[in-house]
Amino acid sequence: MARGGRSGRARGEVAEICKALDHLTSMNGAKPEVIQMKRDCFQKLLRYMTQGIDMSAAFVPVTKCVALSKSDLPLKKMQYLYLRTTARQNSSVALLVVQTLLNDCKDLDPTIRGAALRSMASLRVPELMDTVFMAVEAGLRDPHHYVREAAVMGVLKCWHADAAGCRLRGLLGEVERALTADGDAQVVANCLYVMQQVGALKVTRDLVVSLLNHIHSFSDWAQCFVLDIVGDYSPASEEERFDILEVLDFGLSHTNSAVVMATVKLFLNHTAAFPDQQSQVLGRVRDALLTLVSGREHEVVYAALSNTLVLAKRHPDAFAPLFTDFYCRYQDPSYLKALKIDMLVAVTDASNAYDIAEELSQYIRDVDEQLARQAIRAVAAIALKVPEVNGILDRLLLFLGYEKDYVTAETLVQMAVVLRRYPDAAEACVDSIVEVNPETLAGPEERAAYIWVLGEHGQRVQSAPYLLEALVEGFADEPAKVRLALLAAVPRLFFRRAPECRGALGALLAAGAADADVEVRDRALFALRLLRHDVHAAQEVLGAPLPLISRPGEEQAAEVEDRIFDEMNTLSVLYRAPAYTFIDPTITSVGAYDTDGEGSEEGGAGQGAPTDPTGMLLDVDTRSEASAGTAAPSPTPGSSVPDLLSLSSGPAAGAGRGPPDLHVGIGFPPAPALAGAGLDLLGDLEAVAGSSPAPAQHLGASLGGSGAGAGQPMDGGIADLLGGLGFGDPTPARPVTAETFAARWAELAHSARSAQVDLPLGVLPAVQANAFRDFADHIGQAGFQTLARPAAGAGPPLAFQLATGAGVLARVALAAPTTSVRVVLEVAGPPGSNLQDALEGLQNLLLCL
Repeated sequence: MARGGRSGRARGEVAEICKALDHLTSMNGAKPEVIQMKRDCFQKLLRYMTQGIDMSAAFVPVTKCVALSKSDLPLKKMQYLYLRTTARQNSSVALLVVQTLLNDCKDLDPTIRGAALRSMASLRVPELMDTVFMAVEAGLRDPHHYVREAAVMGVLKCWHADAAGCRLRGLLGEVERALTADGDAQVVANCLYVMQQVGALKVTRDLVVSLLNHIHSFSDWAQCFVLDIVGDYSPASEEERFDILEVLDFGLSHTNSAVVMATVKLFLNHTAAFPDQQSQVLGRVRDALLTLVSGREHEVVYAALSNTLVLAKRHPDAFAPLFTDFYCRYQDPSYLKALKIDMLVAVTDASNAYDIAEELSQYIRDVDEQLARQAIRAVAAIALKVPEVNGILDRLLLFLGYEKDYVTAETLVQMAVVLRRYPDAAEACVDSIVEVNPETLAGPEERAAYIWVLGEHGQRVQSAPYLLEALVEGFADEPAKVRLALLAAVPRLFFRRAPECRGALGALLAAGAADADVEVRDRALFALRLLRHDVHAAQEVLGAPLPLISRPGEEQAAEVEDRIFDEMNTLSVLYRAPAYTFIDPTITSVGAYDTDGEGSEEGGAGQGAPTDPTGMLLDVDTRSEASAGTAAPSPTPGSSVPDLLSLSSGPAAGAGRGPPDLHVGIGFPPAPALAGAGLDLLGDLEAVAGSSPAPAQHLGASLGGSGAGAGQPMDGGIADLLGGLGFGDPTPARPVTAETFAARWAELAHSARSAQVDLPLGVLPAVQANAFRDFADHIGQAGFQTLARPAAGAGPPLAFQLATGAGVLARVALAAPTTSVRVVLEVAGPPGSNLQDALEGLQNLLLCL
């Protein structure tokens, strides 16, 4: 008879496993085929558990089956995994599980004792912690080192589960004693790790000397950990520093790449304040890194080369003579070739620039399009980095005629970047660029670069106005980035070749003023009003000379590179970002430990306390904003031109979507005066655009502007201009209280979004704890403030009312539990609120309970 429903299937699967276990128990457990059958049955049992089926009913058959095969360690490990999971899922069998593990903790085999103790410490059942503490205490005094190793790591698990209980029983004191008294190297390494994780490790000279004297006794993993600890130690004298480096010199020739990298980091840290000594260390370290880079394991080579790249950016002279070691090999995977290209750019100087550019020129023939594009970007970066070397620019010009369109497109983008750095090179480059057929340029980046060259250097190209005019005709079909590039290039060329550009400019501004994209429309209206206000002022503003760029835009800020260098041999190097950008500071396993029992479990001023990432992030952003802010001219009272210039120096309304592109904020080089023809040209402009002063005034009035005529100042000056562009003071969000929540929700109900989350039954007691305060604080991480919550001791259904400073409201309702706890989320807010992000933020926090 077919089984129906999930419960039926579960009963059938439990019965199937129990029957199989009973059958195996009756067989001779010493036979190899029976042992294999038991292992297969246990694997099937665990597979069912991973599918969410409660297999606690099989506890007795499991115990009987394993009892007859105690010497089978794999079977024992699978049993312990089953017991840990069952104890957490079903409290009724937790005591039976503990008793089974306690019996195994007294087994004669130290391997079984250690495995049982490890499972005991992993139970994480609050009601059983006293029993776990006793088992861990006994394990710390076990005569066998394997059991002590498991017991030391069990102390860390107990610390995470009940830090107060660990302090009360003095478990950390026992670990600290074992750190100096235990004779087994792995036990000492585990003690180091536990003390470091809880923030109680005190690195003293005696500890460092002891670790260095026994460094060869540690495993490779433990040696890496010891090297990290010694690397953070500050020697008291120069002789002590030399002794440390001499003792650890073996690590540079170690067979394990992790030990080599840890030694490299230690050597660099200990000689950072001594440039003469570090130059000698660099030579020694460089050879060790090159040995790793030339290895055959691609993953190891990638990690080593990533760290080498960070070091080469700081000390390029040390690696410049060895640039051939970083050439790509045929068998290298694409990700390794890409990293080697970055390495070649980092080690480039005047002595090897041409050879490296020649090598990079060969990579554009690679079948990988992204790699070919990166090679072109690398050649352009070398041209920016080493300007005195001849022939590199010629390489880029040769790429323009390559048969593959993506090579031509990427070359055009990089040529625009190079011309930003060397405007004098335009005479040799522009003719080749103009010969490129714009129809072959499919992406917005290359089309925008092509348009920028025509606008910036159009006085050198006879057909530039007509090429731009053809592009203006397809204005509506272009991406926003290309439309913005046209709005920057056509007015620029207009000030140099006005008679030929009048038609294109008029059609462009008319199309831009009616564009659906806010940024494009605002840019077009800004240029139109500026031209109508005063054509000479517009020439001064829109034709402002561009600042020369000194390095490719892809390079990281110096502050970020310094942070990554300080975090060498970590994931920061692979991610090319400081740790605070990808590690959530609110999730940390490190808690400060106070030997007097007054430390905070959540973190503190101890060694393990995390640094505030918000402060570091603000430091970087503040410096970036300060450096960017100095370039914007300040308004001068009584002068409209500086005000307009300051307005146009930043992105238009609705920009703020990342770093500026080539066309964003591009000014126009100063051009000769229009010899009194400005007003006539503007008249022709209006005629070509099909507009007159009245429609222009209508355009301004429709957005709140004054629509002043040419040469006539706008009423109110900069205030009217800002109003005409749609800028205004943001309306502050209305404050919401628990009393006004219902009325405010009724106003915003039309915008509400909802979702639901099903949580395990064990979540409900956690939500009800502490009069719902912990739950309210947890929800507050999504930016919500709790306005109203259930009374202390209330049972489900439960309802919470939340609000943010931006006026977004939320309701969280917990239904009465069935097989799970269903949580219904509702979010509503004023127009423009990002309700989806708010809803997802609440969902993610609930799933973390």
